[in-house]
Amino acid sequence: MTVPLYIFEARYKTMVKLCLEQEVARFVMVLANSQHTSLDDRIPVSAVGSYVDILSVSENPDGTYHLITYGHERCKIEVTRHQYVKEPDGMARPLYFTEDRSLPLQRSDPNEERVAAWDTREVFARYAELFYSFDAEKQIEDAMPEDLLYQASFICANIRIPSEHRQALLETPSLVERFQLATRLMRERLAESGVSGE
Repeated sequence: MTVPLYIFEARYKTMVKLCLEQEVARFVMVLANSQHTSLDDRIPVSAVGSYVDILSVSENPDGTYHLITYGHERCKIEVTRHQYVKEPDGMARPLYFTEDRSLPLQRSDPNEERVAAWDTREVFARYAELFYSFDAEKQIEDAMPEDLLYQASFICANIRIPSEHRQALLETPSLVERFQLATRLMRERLAESGVSGE
């Protein structure tokens, strides 16, 4: 997905400057979390994140940035170091650095993937009918990608769930399991609203 970002925290402004200086148009987005990674047990970020490519950068007069970015495949987070960057409020907040470790989704039997995708799309149609505008089904059909990997990403990006559930979707090991988890999460939300997800 294309994602616009407004960068105002000092540590993330430092990150953008580093990307520009080193001519590296990529960084990693990761969910803040109290559990993971490898530098030490106190680093509060999740073990799986997503690569994000910078498509354009616009620096504002106040030193903030507007970025247009594009989210890519997931990656494994192994923090190798961090640096503290002082914010205007006097607090020093960490900027983390990680190894470049791609973590592609496992692919399986194409027929199994298509069946899982079909089930998920059916439930998503009922979900969209309940939670989105009256013409959502038509819009979804027009926007739904053909490629199954992109279908899963499109559906996962468009269901309203807490960030920990989004992280669980990101961490599923295979495409089939991502479709299955998305289906289960949508059915749970439909059931809470009194609508059958079957």
